[in-house]
Amino acid sequence: MIKRFLFIILIANSLAANAQEKMVLINGREIKIKSHVVNDDYVFYYRTDDIRNKKRLAEKIDVFSILKEDGYEEVIFQPDTVNGLSLEEARNYIRGEQAAMKFYNEQAHIGESAIIGVASSILIFYSLPLPMFNAVIMGKFSPKKMKIPEGYDAPYSATDEYKIGYQKKARNLKIQQSLKWGYIGLGVGLVGFIVYYSNGGN
Repeated sequence: MIKRFLFIILIANSLAANAQEKMVLINGREIKIKSHVVNDDYVFYYRTDDIRNKKRLAEKIDVFSILKEDGYEEVIFQPDTVNGLSLEEARNYIRGEQAAMKFYNEQAHIGESAIIGVASSILIFYSLPLPMFNAVIMGKFSPKKMKIPEGYDAPYSATDEYKIGYQKKARNLKIQQSLKWGYIGLGVGLVGFIVYYSNGGN
């Protein structure tokens, strides 16, 4: 009897440990979590991939919903907190962001940013802001059209909110990539100058 009771407890604990929820953020990111608690201002949660089992927090205004394993969705989003969007409009906006995260893979600006980074290295101490300025300029241009498979996310992908979410996330990705490769190029250029001058400029 005792062994059966201990076995049931072991099974229950194992199921609880493997239970997963998914926290969907306003920026389109999804975080797998084990458990969460919501108060007036924050969502406290534990990540499934966190070895230290550390309690983390997110501001409620940054969280859209919590998806349970059984398909139930606990909506955290308040319709008047993000640019006056309704619940469904916000959902489509996030879908657009997630589509950009999945499919946007423009490469041209990466090479341009790296070249600018290398070229700016000739200014030595004055070169640091240049890759950042380049990234900001790159981020001002939205993609002309969404690069997603035909029929993907239909009919949501036809909405304005979806397209705006896609474009904003694509611009953010472009800025991040431009910064990364701009400073990689700058680092390569500076190392090249150091090596060149340490060899007497020959």
